[in-house]
Amino acid sequence: MPVAQPPNPDDVVLALVRSELDRFIVALSATVDPHMPRPDSPDRLAGALSTAIEKVGGQGRPSVVRSPAGLYTPEYWHIRIAGADRKTKALVERFATGRGGA
Repeated sequence: MPVAQPPNPDDVVLALVRSELDRFIVALSATVDPHMPRPDSPDRLAGALSTAIEKVGGQGRPSVVRSPAGLYTPEYWHIRIAGADRKTKALVERFATGRGGA
């Protein structure tokens, strides 16, 4: 049986419902490029986050998973940024509160 690894204090982990995700995406888009296609899939969102992190000179590897797969259950978007530095953590905090900008 695999042993669970303790959480890494350098990782950023968020779980957002749709309304929170929408606010996050608006702030993210304002920072990356207001004219970019809406990052409405896990891959697009992870890519946009990578671009935003790079733009501020931060570090971290984003991954995004959407769950659950059921039609009538509340949807959550799970965002993890492995190895986030201080700049990246501040950036994600701004997005989570709906504030964009680099």
